[in-house]
Amino acid sequence: MAITGTTRIFTILAHPSTHVAAPAVFNFIFQALGLDMAYIAHDVLPGALESTVDACRSWENLGGFTVTVPHKEAAAKLVDEARAPADAIGAVNTVTRSAEGKLTGHNTDGMGAVRALGDCKGTRCLVLGAGGAARAVVEGLIRHGAAHVSILNRSSDHAQALLSLFAGEKTSLFSEDTLPSMDIVVQATPVADKVPFGLDLSRLRKGARVLETVMRETALGREARRCGLNLIPGHAMLFHQTRENFQLLTGLTPPAEAVRGAFRAIGYSAP
Repeated sequence: MAITGTTRIFTILAHPSTHVAAPAVFNFIFQALGLDMAYIAHDVLPGALESTVDACRSWENLGGFTVTVPHKEAAAKLVDEARAPADAIGAVNTVTRSAEGKLTGHNTDGMGAVRALGDCKGTRCLVLGAGGAARAVVEGLIRHGAAHVSILNRSSDHAQALLSLFAGEKTSLFSEDTLPSMDIVVQATPVADKVPFGLDLSRLRKGARVLETVMRETALGREARRCGLNLIPGHAMLFHQTRENFQLLTGLTPPAEAVRGAFRAIGYSAP
């Protein structure tokens, strides 16, 4: 891939950025389609996010950027406009830039999670975490017919703030005695080295779906497999988001086979 002064650039704002997979995926697709575009990673400390986003307004060959941990909620306050559902949940994961430098925030996390999970109608769900990804996942589950969504988070204040976004909806704080009734568990925290909150996955019924959002091997994933649960790895969610994010950022819809080829090239199976 030749990068020149005319190359249209896209980036991801993260901290840390060492585990992000989007650059490899997008660059594979750009090359496969013969596009003069490139995708890089920005490792941005939280205190530098505002100045970084402001600089993006005047970055003339920047097409837009994606946003991941820990910046999704903070970035939502820095864009010029937020589209549904980003406006309602106060979190963005994709930001488009107009020729005039206007930044518009979008969120495809909920869509990606639901497509990775499959039919969610009538399900009882547990979402681990209360940050930007969790907000999007809860919104997506409710919009696609989940019967109830419980929230488990280390900070009860953050959990209550999430629940306040869905007043009148079928949401509540998690109660330990309800775990065996859960059909779906979504891991929406960045924790990888241990099962978040010491959750006892063996109490879930066999066949329960566990969606991981972390893009690497995790203790939760290993425990889910050990317990015979239906583990859906983090790259499945990213796969379903990629075509949508690609279209938002570039205005083009990539062929499904190009996206599958990108995931195979970096060692992930494609749904």
